[in-house]
Amino acid sequence: MEDLTGMRLGQYQVLAPLGEGGMAAVYKAYQPSVDRQVALKILPRHFARDPEFTGRFEQEAKLIAKLQHVHILPVYDFGEAEGYTYIAMPFIETGTLADLMHGQAMPLDQVREIIAQVGEALAYAHARGLVHRDVKPSNILIDHAGNCLLTDFGIAKIVEGTTKFTQTGAIIGTPAYMSPEQIRGDKLDGRSDQYSLGIVLYEMVTGRPPFHAETPPAIFVKHLHDPLPPPSTVNPDLPEALELVILKSLAKDPAARYPSMREIVQALDRAIPRGLQEMAPSEAGLLPTLVRRTAPGPAAISAPAQAPAQVAADGRAAAHPVRHLVAATGPLRPTVGARFFVARAAARPAIDVAPRTNPSDRYNTNAARKNFRCGA
Repeated sequence: MEDLTGMRLGQYQVLAPLGEGGMAAVYKAYQPSVDRQVALKILPRHFARDPEFTGRFEQEAKLIAKLQHVHILPVYDFGEAEGYTYIAMPFIETGTLADLMHGQAMPLDQVREIIAQVGEALAYAHARGLVHRDVKPSNILIDHAGNCLLTDFGIAKIVEGTTKFTQTGAIIGTPAYMSPEQIRGDKLDGRSDQYSLGIVLYEMVTGRPPFHAETPPAIFVKHLHDPLPPPSTVNPDLPEALELVILKSLAKDPAARYPSMREIVQALDRAIPRGLQEMAPSEAGLLPTLVRRTAPGPAAISAPAQAPAQVAADGRAAAHPVRHLVAATGPLRPTVGARFFVARAAARPAIDVAPRTNPSDRYNTNAARKNFRCGA
């Protein structure tokens, strides 16, 4: 697609390209009526010339716009201008899951958090009859708070029904993450998205997707016929329970997978025990951005926070502000966005959140933690 920088589409001023895939290009744009920047997904001009496309685009865009979930990127607007159809969405500048993946296995706490958020988003959409069709790391955005936002709902379905693709038999999707039934052109349900999310999960725990080939058709053959390489052959430290979840989600036969997206999320939660992963002292100043409390600890509920020396004597934590905060408020775990912000930790001053000895001040530690998390 040609560069549309500087063009005005409806009420949007196109500012700069953000990326381009096989189905659409994404631009940063400005909406002067509400003084905000947006991400504008623009489909190629030739789609608008398809006699069936316009009606289907409007129908699908309206369905997508009705999705209201904390982990689905909302749709602001959609329309057609200058021969282009477009969808306007929030502009998320921090990046995607693909930016976090660098060919290495990710921390399991982070894996569980990401899959849980994306899985809940997909379960919500499936309950409303929508299948994503293109789940992959670059379609999982991560905002400043470390939350996942699944994007590109319905784009594959909008495009694959155009005359150009139905006449040529072309397949819409990303080969490395496509389910066998999607490759065959079968009717899809939520289990196809489960397979794609399973590929993402495989890549997160091993550092690479399971099937590699030089051409898309060769990858298709592997999805359809080749046995899945066990992820433990790539990452020997992988828990057996987690490997079983991956193997089940990536079964060739949809009937052999989990019945629903929520069931794979629950299975993954059981396979990856919750707990705090050790952080380097340099990350202490970033603690509230990196961690989230999983459950209140006894010290935070039934008694005032203990002094650092007492905590150390109990063997629960040393007199370190990070470990002491863990002892006072309960187990903590890294949030999804941890790796985005660790680089900034050294530039942030550490904040003393040592507990007060006055019982009436028992909640000051949590108050300091809340203020710190908000950037106070």
